[in-house]
Amino acid sequence: MKTCLNHQYISRFLLLGVSALFMASVVTPQAKAASMNHAAMEGIDDMDMGDMDMPAPKPKPQQSLKPAQHSGHTIVPNKSTTAGTSAYPPVTPSAQWPATPPPVPKVHYVQHIHPVMDHNTYFHALLEQFEGRYTPGNSLFRYSGQAWFGTDYNKFWVKSEGVLDGHRRFSDGDHEFFYDRAISTYFDVQAGIRLDVDSGPTRAWGAVGVQGLALYFFDVSATAYFNNTGVAGKLEGSYDFLITNRLILQPQAELNFYSHADPARGVSRGFSDIDAGLRLRYEFKRQIAPYIAVTYAGHYGNTASVARNNTRMAENGPEDLRFTFGIRSWF
Repeated sequence: MKTCLNHQYISRFLLLGVSALFMASVVTPQAKAASMNHAAMEGIDDMDMGDMDMPAPKPKPQQSLKPAQHSGHTIVPNKSTTAGTSAYPPVTPSAQWPATPPPVPKVHYVQHIHPVMDHNTYFHALLEQFEGRYTPGNSLFRYSGQAWFGTDYNKFWVKSEGVLDGHRRFSDGDHEFFYDRAISTYFDVQAGIRLDVDSGPTRAWGAVGVQGLALYFFDVSATAYFNNTGVAGKLEGSYDFLITNRLILQPQAELNFYSHADPARGVSRGFSDIDAGLRLRYEFKRQIAPYIAVTYAGHYGNTASVARNNTRMAENGPEDLRFTFGIRSWF
């Protein structure tokens, strides 16, 4: 009887052991980790591992990359592209980049000459003398100016000068209209007409001459005149001495010659007259400059006797030296 009880107890213990082993195999490692008791690991942060020898990690060997071999590969074409259609929608011209620039317009030039600076048109006007001449007995007003319009090679030129005396008589009215053509860098040739229009009788002349800058930049001109009664000539010259960049001293002279006498206009044959001056101007602005001057007007040869007897020239006389002031301007 005792033996049977012992066998029953042994069988029960074996069954309980097998059940415990089965349950232990079912439990996951995470559950085991959760059930671990970490109380014994307290104080591990204070451990000193300075004396421990840690082996250095071994470097991993580098693998050489070989290019892929595509020699045996076959590319199957897309059926949609072989059929003449694309898998993507067509790109419109406006969506292309970079955009196609517009066509350059064609410009047709006269005689195939491209426009340059020397073909531009300009206008220039110079009022060289605008002055009053004074003496104790009487005074005069004189003006002299010129203007041109055109290019560097071809211009239309206008010149005018005259004298207004104290009795409001207008004399020495000389008005010239020229076609001007450049013949060199510093000189132009001029051709046109001259009209003597003032309080005296009117005279008309044909004219031809040259004008420009001589050596050392002397401003000079020489003009010949002709009509049915004879010929005449005029020489003019001036020079600018720059005392400073704005203070300028300018000597100037004008000489007239006639081949025949014209008592009605106060001229005689030969060297007729001279008008000269020494002007000192200050250019507050480049376009306008007041000046003071000493001027001289003289008549020579037979013209001197005409000047004494001609009432139109009585204000001047054969020789006349005057104090002058005026304004010079250009634009």
